Amino acid sequence: MSFGDHLDELRRCLMLALGGVAITTVAALAMGNHILEFIFQPLWFVQQANGLQPRVQALSPIDGFASYLKIGLMTGLIVAMPWVLYQVWRFVASGLYEKERRFATRLTIASTGLFAVGVLFLYYIVLPIVLQFFITFNSRLDSSSVRATAFQRLLTSESPEPQPVAPDLDTLHVPVFDEDPADPDAGELWVNAQTRRLVLQTRTGPWSIPFEPGATVHAVESQFAISAYISFVLMLALAFGIAFETPVVVFFLAWTGLVTTAKMASSRRHVLGGMVIMAAVMTPPDVVSQLLLAGPMYALFEIGICVAKVVERRRVQ
Repeated sequence: MSFGDHLDELRRCLMLALGGVAITTVAALAMGNHILEFIFQPLWFVQQANGLQPRVQALSPIDGFASYLKIGLMTGLIVAMPWVLYQVWRFVASGLYEKERRFATRLTIASTGLFAVGVLFLYYIVLPIVLQFFITFNSRLDSSSVRATAFQRLLTSESPEPQPVAPDLDTLHVPVFDEDPADPDAGELWVNAQTRRLVLQTRTGPWSIPFEPGATVHAVESQFAISAYISFVLMLALAFGIAFETPVVVFFLAWTGLVTTAKMASSRRHVLGGMVIMAAVMTPPDVVSQLLLAGPMYALFEIGICVAKVVERRRVQ
């Protein structure tokens, strides 16, 4: 092929790649609400398990819409990535030998699969653990011990603390149901044990307020901003997706002969230290996320060495 033909082929591959991204992005935007619900499911589950209302907060008028667009664009790009890589591979393959083509094809498939496994590992295992840690840590701060000093009461003109009065529990009885009644009358009051809400039926429909477990209120309420939570999840997804490429990197180094498996095996301590540092850089500043990333990275490093040793033995034979 001439230089002009190569440019035409490059332009064609780019147009096909961008077209694929555009199609998947439109489809992702059409399913934006379902994708957001999927991303929020781990958070909502952990919140509900800790007695909190499953919800996120929009701290600015455009937070919800901006998050919808962001997650739609990111999802479209991720879904289209195999197609984009295929177009890149089509352009590059013409300059490779047949053996190199087979190797690069397997490497591309393995890289895509391992990235997907890393993201799924984050979603189903790591994310619930990390969220449970943060929400439990936040709930340790309690505001029930707030007591005004004499000077503070004088400064704010606050009256002395009232003496506790024993309540008359016979004056009010609220039924507790596992689900809302089918056809309640206006004025009926009940507690939904499943959603942990006090519900009042009015002429226009039910009104409700949430309950919190315990007799005190937590000083820190783990209701996260929608934009902050999505950025947190996407950052961890990128970190775990890249980390799970470790076997591919090890295999590539051994296949090209740049580094032998014996050399990599003898450098385990340095590799482990480097992975801990990488995990600290790629994850939020908490020990739990760092350990949950560094541990699988090192395990995948050992798996990569085992696979690379098989390749080296075949070469010798």
